[in-house]
Amino acid sequence: MITRRSLMKYSLGAAGAAMLSTPFVARAQAGVPISLDFRIYGGNAPFFLGSAQGIFEQLGFVPTFDGAAGSAESVRRVATGTHQFGFADVATLVEFAVSNPEDTPKLIMGVFDHGPQTLLSIGAPIASLEDLKGKRLGIGANSAATKLMPALMKLNGIAEGEIEFVNVDVRVRDTLLLQKEVDAVVCFDYTSIFNLVESGVSRDDMHMLHFSDFGFNFPANSLIASQKMIDEQPDLCRAVALGVARSWRAAYADPAAAVDAVVAQEPLLVKEVELQRLQFVLDTHVATASVKANGLGHVDSARMAAGTALMQTGFGWAIDPALESYYDPRFLPEAAELALA
Repeated sequence: MITRRSLMKYSLGAAGAAMLSTPFVARAQAGVPISLDFRIYGGNAPFFLGSAQGIFEQLGFVPTFDGAAGSAESVRRVATGTHQFGFADVATLVEFAVSNPEDTPKLIMGVFDHGPQTLLSIGAPIASLEDLKGKRLGIGANSAATKLMPALMKLNGIAEGEIEFVNVDVRVRDTLLLQKEVDAVVCFDYTSIFNLVESGVSRDDMHMLHFSDFGFNFPANSLIASQKMIDEQPDLCRAVALGVARSWRAAYADPAAAVDAVVAQEPLLVKEVELQRLQFVLDTHVATASVKANGLGHVDSARMAAGTALMQTGFGWAIDPALESYYDPRFLPEAAELALA
């Protein structure tokens, strides 16, 4: 008997068989909104490579990507339903989960295995957390790194009034540092480093204190999905997770192509700077020893528990959130799709 499946295999050969092994979305969906972690730039260029190469369309959906002010905004968008999926920092997601357990999006696939949260200064270095006392620290309200600052301070014995926090728009945060309006900024390293490089600052003049050096050894930017999507469209969740994995693997193999794709979207970007930015992200935050051994999206439950325990102490939460309250492993692609070549 000739069935639709056998006809497709006969017509498409090996390619058809491979397509049938991927998540099947019953009806092609256009305009699936995905909130990015920040503005459109080299740090999230792999998503645009996925669109340019037809990776998402081959899986039955066409995404639309929207920049955001930071991970906090991305999490809120997914929680409130303006976006079905998002790219956001895991620590920010966990903090949201504690206060909003009913509406919390779920982490469905990790991308950044190493956290980029840092305190960055230029010129006279801030060499320790103690050096922050009496200093002006530029922070952005929606920044994932900013969200962790109270916990970081508490865990390291720094009282609230010992640092002057200057709330700034993240779009001018690094400019204020350059103009010495603040002494340091709380940021993601790859964002501020290359913003300053573009402004003519040598990387040798930049000084960083990574949060990971003070106990926050936590994964960072990851794909998140709304509870509604998880409950009502699990196949779409699987397809989006697979598309994201394939897009980041493609960017790892050809970073220049990813930057070409994002520059086509945002022509004012400086290609050379964005290529440096993306390469830094891939080398530092994505292709870690753990990812090379276990693949993208690997979740170590002991590591996650240690991270949330630190956050519980730092934020003074009554509970230590359980992994299942913010993570759903059912949509992770198979191992071969997660391996970095």
